[in-house]
Amino acid sequence: MIYYFLLLNKHKNLSLKRKVDYKKNLLIIVLLIIFSIMFFLLFLAVFSKEDIEAFSIFLLPIIVIIDLSLRFFLKKNTSAVIISYLTLPIPCKTLISYIIFSDLLRFWIWGCGLIYSIILYYCNVITFLTVITLLLFVLLNNYLIVLIKALIEEYAILTYPIWLGFIFVLLLITEFLNPVICISIFIFLIISIVTVLFLILKENLRNELNRIAL
Repeated sequence: MIYYFLLLNKHKNLSLKRKVDYKKNLLIIVLLIIFSIMFFLLFLAVFSKEDIEAFSIFLLPIIVIIDLSLRFFLKKNTSAVIISYLTLPIPCKTLISYIIFSDLLRFWIWGCGLIYSIILYYCNVITFLTVITLLLFVLLNNYLIVLIKALIEEYAILTYPIWLGFIFVLLLITEFLNPVICISIFIFLIISIVTVLFLILKENLRNELNRIAL
């Protein structure tokens, strides 16, 4: 399993470097990070510490909603990624597992979590539970959107208000329920989504293989 994961990771990196717009995309990412830092510094310069602390109660919901929105409109359809690896002599279950769990190696998860935590720290609203809750929201947002796009594909954008409302309800739940219960709910939701995603991608892979065979 580990050997296949390393092999797939190698092929993924090589396929990225073979793209014509690889350097262009790399430059865009660097510029995006630079402009994000500049925006954050400008934000700190405009608003005083007292102003930020006054609105800190809304900080976690705002971060979670922005995170959901960015993933919803920027994240690519994971089902399309499968096609690139169909010619490799790798078991289907291993291929799908790699596609699902390779997200955990990307900046979109841990990098965003770190940036969000720094913002919480600066605003004096960081605790162990807020960091865990934030990270669980990031994981939930990521896999929820992967599942939606695998199911609906090009029509996924039309369902944005529905999932925004779903996340908003979860944010309300975190305010009223015991933290341990909330964390248990999040873990259950993430495991359930990943399981359904595995089954959906398996079906999509089977359909793609049938299409190629025809």
